[in-house]
Amino acid sequence: MSYFITTTAVENTRSLAQSALPDAPVVPDPPARPATVRARLSEALRTAARHELRLADRIDPRCEPQLS
Repeated sequence: MSYFITTTAVENTRSLAQSALPDAPVVPDPPARPATVRARLSEALRTAARHELRLADRIDPRCEPQLS
């Protein structure tokens, strides 16, 4: 019995939600800009790396950067 009540409630809610604005205009989502986000993130990471290198040089200028 409770399954019938739950199912009926869900169906009623769906039909009410779908009939709320039947003729409303559909606005497309703006296109995602992953390239821009990647470029900004890359630049932020490069800036942080340069900052870390400058800080390391100030702490101990004798250290050579190790490339791995």
